[in-house]
Amino acid sequence: MSVAKDSPSATMNGLQKFFLNSRRILKISVKPTRKMYFSILKVCLIGITIVGALSYIIQLISQVIQRAWV
Repeated sequence: MSVAKDSPSATMNGLQKFFLNSRRILKISVKPTRKMYFSILKVCLIGITIVGALSYIIQLISQVIQRAWV
């Protein structure tokens, strides 16, 4: 007999796998060093700046196009 996917045992098996994987990840994770933290912060700030600049440029282009139609 095979176990149906929606049965409670299949769900518990999935939950057990999730918790085992979560525990394994927490065991191998380490606190970031100051250098690692600032490099991650720098990358995030560069990404936010690029997205903001692109948004601003798109908004300017949109306003120029709207004024041309009026």
